[in-house]
Amino acid sequence: MEKVVILFPVQKAGELARKTLGALKTQTLKEWKCYLLDQGEKGEAVRTLLSELGDERFAAGPGGLVTLAKMVNWALGNTEAQYLLPLPEGVILEPNALERFVSFLEANPQAAVAYSCYAELKEDGKKEKVQLYPHEGCIHERFDFGYVKFYRAAYLKKIGGFREDLVHAAEYDVELKLGDDYTLELIDEVLYTVEVPQTKESAPGALHSPGKGKYGGFSYVFYPPDVEKEITTVFEEMLKRRGAYIDHETVPVPYPKEPYPVMASVVIPVLNRAKYIGNAIERVLEQTFKDFEVIVVDNGSTDGTVEIVQEYAKKDPRVRLIRGTGNCIASALNDGIRAARGKYICQLDSDDEYVPTTLEKMIAHLESHPKCGLAISYYELMDENRNTIADVPPVTHKGYTRNQILRRDGAGALRVFPKVVLEEMGLYDEKNYGNFGEDYDMVLKVGEKYDVDRVHEVLYRYRRHSDNTDVTRDPLMKVRNKNNARLAALRRRQEINRKLGKLPPHIAEKLDREKSKETSSVQKS
Repeated sequence: MEKVVILFPVQKAGELARKTLGALKTQTLKEWKCYLLDQGEKGEAVRTLLSELGDERFAAGPGGLVTLAKMVNWALGNTEAQYLLPLPEGVILEPNALERFVSFLEANPQAAVAYSCYAELKEDGKKEKVQLYPHEGCIHERFDFGYVKFYRAAYLKKIGGFREDLVHAAEYDVELKLGDDYTLELIDEVLYTVEVPQTKESAPGALHSPGKGKYGGFSYVFYPPDVEKEITTVFEEMLKRRGAYIDHETVPVPYPKEPYPVMASVVIPVLNRAKYIGNAIERVLEQTFKDFEVIVVDNGSTDGTVEIVQEYAKKDPRVRLIRGTGNCIASALNDGIRAARGKYICQLDSDDEYVPTTLEKMIAHLESHPKCGLAISYYELMDENRNTIADVPPVTHKGYTRNQILRRDGAGALRVFPKVVLEEMGLYDEKNYGNFGEDYDMVLKVGEKYDVDRVHEVLYRYRRHSDNTDVTRDPLMKVRNKNNARLAALRRRQEINRKLGKLPPHIAEKLDREKSKETSSVQKS
């Protein structure tokens, strides 16, 4: 009996299909069977390939399996294989690939899926490794598994296989369901080469914004409605299964009775931004709302930034320069918040800018919404020279909800908080999110108690350039920080529901077991 069933959709009997299938014949693991699944050519291409391959381990599968969900479900119901591998055309497996996937899953019984790094074949014939990252319980739909997922069939059966009614989110639904009780694990080795044609979707705004799709890392905020609806539904079903969906009432912000010296404190962390810091300050000084202060927190600039800020401070007493006490963005923000005299804390990155009515509109919203613990505007992208990037629509994050924020990378900009709320949350987490994800972590925390409101206007301009800190930071650190913030929020929300009596008993028992293991591990160490 074959250990691995491979599912290969056939469009035509071309050279790339022949090369993909030929690589299977070189596998060191011999116990496999590959089903060729016709995708609409009345079986002619399948028959051609089978006659050429001359290997009984290749067979024609039934017609009509035109989606991944139908392919996998057919295999689950009609074969006895321990493992399933949907194999796209153009994925050329290394000779040891099947053996390595099998041995890895046999050695890791809690793993439901294995995936690996791969190589891309470039136009010059050279191969370039594509580094993927550990999954570590990731819950959003944009995680990059590469081109191959190697499934453990028994665990797919336990979750009922794939949902065939989902057009866009069937695979994501399976990832989340498997993640309820199992892990999805990376093999940090190159186990295949990709020779599929590479589409180069791009727009000026996608430049310096890593990610797949037309708008790079911004692409997911522009999903078509049908895609967004399916992903939203699947995600919230997962939150409910795990006891992390929250729907309790928010509460009013506990403002102190004593008046604040000023209404708004604009906090600008900065490190070597001599090219942009003057513009950021000037755009604040031009505000139609005048009751504010500007606190620039320098984190050790050596390029003339400090001198530029000092000149503005000499001209306008509302501008203050303080020296950061730490070495990260979170510590700079905290230094600015502690020094702030304003009722509201308004964040501004040193290379971005406000529009003239930013503070007027944001403060007015917060003043008229007593349960609002965070107000967020829309923003637009600009290039290095302040020109609006017209090919990228304003980013609205209209899909924000206190639950959906857990699968998004952020809530948008500008962010304005009541100072008392930031203090209640213990300010920004310098230990875990010092240089990335500190703002996302805060948004998650605030939304668990207070309203997070949208101010439906473009009140912030976000500059994209090659020296953006989003681009220059370590990619793995970025992935991990956002993921850890989401997982920490899941645990907090489960505890909120426990206190409200809404946590399912089996989830409570699972949490208690995990806590017991963590406590035991700490005691042993």
